Amino acid sequence: MHFTVANIMEVSPLAEFLSDAFGPMAEIAVHDLHRPHASIVFIRNGHLSGRKKGDAMTKETLELARKAEDSGIDFISDYRGRDLNNHQFRVSSLFIRNQEEHIIGVLCININITELQRAAHLLQTISTTDSVNGMVSSGIPSQVLDEDPEENIRRIAQDVIKQIQVPIDKLSRIERLRIIKDIKDRGIFLIKGAVNIVATELKISVPTLYRYLQALK
Repeated sequence: MHFTVANIMEVSPLAEFLSDAFGPMAEIAVHDLHRPHASIVFIRNGHLSGRKKGDAMTKETLELARKAEDSGIDFISDYRGRDLNNHQFRVSSLFIRNQEEHIIGVLCININITELQRAAHLLQTISTTDSVNGMVSSGIPSQVLDEDPEENIRRIAQDVIKQIQVPIDKLSRIERLRIIKDIKDRGIFLIKGAVNIVATELKISVPTLYRYLQALK
């Protein structure tokens, strides 16, 4: 169902509500596509990205809006945003349409995941240390986790895919959803670059993977 308004500023009460609901770790921004070089007409917690009212939208957001106009999708959720002001974000975007069904704006929820990434790295470091120092009763060292996060993501994705026991090119939509849900439940998509790696392992495009993730919502 399209989110339709007569004027982009009609979205402000919703943006205010989301700002209160998500709290200080989420930047809420409303963009007016009629003024892409000064698109931000509403923003809360802009210090997270270093942006303010009157700043331009990112080229990624503009490209998403153009694709949404062509495809007819209403929103895209839980994708990795840009590194802005030394913060990494998970982004969800709601496309705002006018009464003629053309996209005139975007409401973005940008959740700061920088601390989550640091925590994930710390947990990985602790797990790696335990694996290196730990010995099973038989005297054989326990498995050492790869120190490269990308290799860990790739290995986990491959392990989940193998559990289905179906050739990758023969997977049904339900089987792909099951794989992606399993990977998502492990928190893998919170790690920078995970979407690209998982998409490669599943032999699908990144936009296709985002559509699967949206379906899981």
